[in-house]
Amino acid sequence: MRTFLGICIVILFSTGVSGQKTDQVDAIPSFPDELYQDQIELSRYMWIAQQSDSAFERNDANYLFIRKLVQTLRLESAYAFPFDSLKMISKLESPDQKFKIFSWQVKQEGASYRHFGCILMNQKVFALFPLIDHSDELTPGTDTVVGHKNWFGSAYYQILPKTFKSKGITYYTLIGYDGFEPFSQRKIIDLLWFDKEGQPHFGAPFFLLPGGVFTRVIFEYSKDANMQLRWDPEEKKIIAEHLVPRNEENRGLYFDYVPDGSFDGFSFKKGRWTYEDNIDLRMKTNPSPASPRKP
Repeated sequence: MRTFLGICIVILFSTGVSGQKTDQVDAIPSFPDELYQDQIELSRYMWIAQQSDSAFERNDANYLFIRKLVQTLRLESAYAFPFDSLKMISKLESPDQKFKIFSWQVKQEGASYRHFGCILMNQKVFALFPLIDHSDELTPGTDTVVGHKNWFGSAYYQILPKTFKSKGITYYTLIGYDGFEPFSQRKIIDLLWFDKEGQPHFGAPFFLLPGGVFTRVIFEYSKDANMQLRWDPEEKKIIAEHLVPRNEENRGLYFDYVPDGSFDGFSFKKGRWTYEDNIDLRMKTNPSPASPRKP
């Protein structure tokens, strides 16, 4: 079923992968009426994909959403269009304005989640990359570098305002949410980068933790808990609530993990995101940004 869905998604997105020419974003863009009309239709499809009690209806509406989204993103000025009425998906722009990344999740049978998304490039020649979720095949996922067709799926809610470079490649740091399974959920720190041919990749060995160097960081915790994971612009760190098992005998069983009130973090040092434990945030009042909507 996953392979069939992946093929369908590739076909839908491939109708708009390349070849059409569009203008660069104007300082004050003028949007065609069709963009506003399409946004209404997209919002309707996504509402069903998130809210329907039927898994069949959710996936069918999501299929229609993807098909319409591809058509819409080909329209003039689509890159600059804010899609501000389309509330149930994530829409993030890179700090250098080179691309936008759209991502969302849809609940499946059995209360698991499948992720969907695309990357729209800001360039004259239209380029759109589908994101095909293969996260359930990537175990543990912290040691893999993947492409857009075998993506470690996530609904991203932050892209960090600063990039970093290594060997001429620019890396973008993303923070995302995954509804995951019936009893546990995940938050993820990942890296997005483009190779010399312009193809996107996710994951890179730039996370230094006590256990070694990893390509991404995954926090899994109880479905009934709420964990903060966010970029703190004042501290210039990625802040993460520390997770512990409710019961010590469940150590290693992440469905029982919850925040304990303390904070860890990652600071960018010597070309890597470096783990720091027990960060003092007692005087901080910044709220954590909301995770993407949970159906």
